[in-house]
Amino acid sequence: MAQRNNRSSRSSGSTGPSRPSRSLRTALAALTSVLLLPIGAGVAAAAPDPVPGPSAAELKIEPKLRTQLDESAKAAFWVYLDSAADLTAAGKQQTRAAKAETVLRIKKDHAARSQAEVVKALQGAGAEYTSYWIVNAVRVVGSQKLAGTLAQRPEVARIDADDKVDLPEPTAGKREKAVADAIEWNIDRIKAPQVWDQVGVRGEGIVVANIDSGVDYTHPAVNNQYRGKKADGTYDHAYNWFDPAGVCTTAAPCDNNDHGTHTMGTMVGDDGGANKIGVAPGAKWIAAKGCESNSCSEASLLASGQWIVAPTDLNGQNPRPDLAPHIVNNSWGGSGGDTWYQQIVDTWRAAGIFPAFSNGNSGPSCNTAGSPGDYASSYSSGAFDINNAIASFSSRGAGPGGIVKPNIAAPGVNVRSSVPGGGYEAFSGTSMASPHTAAAVALLWSAAPALEGDLAQTESLLDGTALDTDSSQCGGNAADNNVFGEGRLDILAAVNAAPRGAIGSLGGTVRSGDQPVAGVKITADGPIDRTTTTAADGTYRFASLSVGDYTLTAAKFGYGQQTATATVTENGTATGDFTLTQA
Repeated sequence: MAQRNNRSSRSSGSTGPSRPSRSLRTALAALTSVLLLPIGAGVAAAAPDPVPGPSAAELKIEPKLRTQLDESAKAAFWVYLDSAADLTAAGKQQTRAAKAETVLRIKKDHAARSQAEVVKALQGAGAEYTSYWIVNAVRVVGSQKLAGTLAQRPEVARIDADDKVDLPEPTAGKREKAVADAIEWNIDRIKAPQVWDQVGVRGEGIVVANIDSGVDYTHPAVNNQYRGKKADGTYDHAYNWFDPAGVCTTAAPCDNNDHGTHTMGTMVGDDGGANKIGVAPGAKWIAAKGCESNSCSEASLLASGQWIVAPTDLNGQNPRPDLAPHIVNNSWGGSGGDTWYQQIVDTWRAAGIFPAFSNGNSGPSCNTAGSPGDYASSYSSGAFDINNAIASFSSRGAGPGGIVKPNIAAPGVNVRSSVPGGGYEAFSGTSMASPHTAAAVALLWSAAPALEGDLAQTESLLDGTALDTDSSQCGGNAADNNVFGEGRLDILAAVNAAPRGAIGSLGGTVRSGDQPVAGVKITADGPIDRTTTTAADGTYRFASLSVGDYTLTAAKFGYGQQTATATVTENGTATGDFTLTQA
């Protein structure tokens, strides 16, 4: 898990600093020393006149930034406005896409209104700036004078220094012996293969994302699961990949640090052979490179958080909230109690996006949960090993206000997954645990589509079906404690407890002439929407569909598109065959 320096002067939401700055405390101490002089001490013993303390406007500027501006003509800093958008309307929407669209519209409108005068002042000063809507903030590169002028504006809540997250090398480990069918121990331990076999879902219809160091999209374990890969084998990276700092040399995804490819492999990895490393290999993935290399700039993390709500084209334009992922994994963080990312997590939740976070690698002491994983609105994972023992490095709770953290525990020691270049490595960390939880949600939502975007019920199912693991080290009991959280992740139990309703299956074969056609994209549009691709023999199958009528579409480059209809009945298998005409 990445580490980020905490800022004691930060506050949650869009309010001002939560406690006096160091300079103000010094001034108060000086004033107190004068007031407490003994009576009769005389003029000779009187203290010198106190130095005037900082003004109310100066108090808005983080001490760290004041120091930077004293030492340099210009510095990057963040201007936070004093208001936040009301997202109540998003909660009234019935679909996840509608929630995301409502969030985007409300957030952008509010930012445009509340930032108007600040932006006008920046333009007048000829300053370099970038406006953000997800946190109602503006990133500025400017002078001490400009920061002071902005601080005097009544709508400005605070001005913070730019910061970054360090992304250390993962802890290397050994590969544990795989179980039957080459399934890694950690995938088997949370009972993902039993969901595949007994329920017939592997994450189909669900899109996962990570904010990380990027992904090697050519890796055989994750290549076919990339949403940007088209049926004809070509790629369209627009809306599927985001590199805010422009680190990659081309428009295609890259990973210059093993971290991101590893976490993505744990979510969806499967090369079709002996490397079954992913929890939900039927899901699709997209990614945002929030970490430039071994560190993550604040600008890239905020831009990535914004992109998750509404992915954009390769120029960062034309946002599409309907293409937002269902789930986002965040295997990064810093010291606890830092609320700088709170608005982003809250916005994801309002958009129906599940926010999975690692809990931190600062154990075994208590009260070591890291931010943003320690937020009540974040769902964080601790790490256990092959013997079901908590990892010594796994951060413990409690979280702020005494809340239980982590929320749950997942495998995080000697987890084998993909790394750039086509290889595989075993790493340890809560960075490795969180992707298990994120992908478990993909399995759950694939099996029970009615849960998509319902975060409260989803978390309740994960919590209620976790395997209780007692630990009194940091408070709590067997059912709920600050070491394992609600217990060890059991996705089979969660799926079995989910409101799945009546389901059936649908399959068929696609031919052209008398020959089967592989790589045809089949879309089923009905009570739930699913997409798959035909195999080498031209066959396809949706193992689990809600009952009802479906419109089927078969499409592949070089062939004329065809549609058909089919009706899925409870426990039945519907058929939808196609004969395509080659163009």
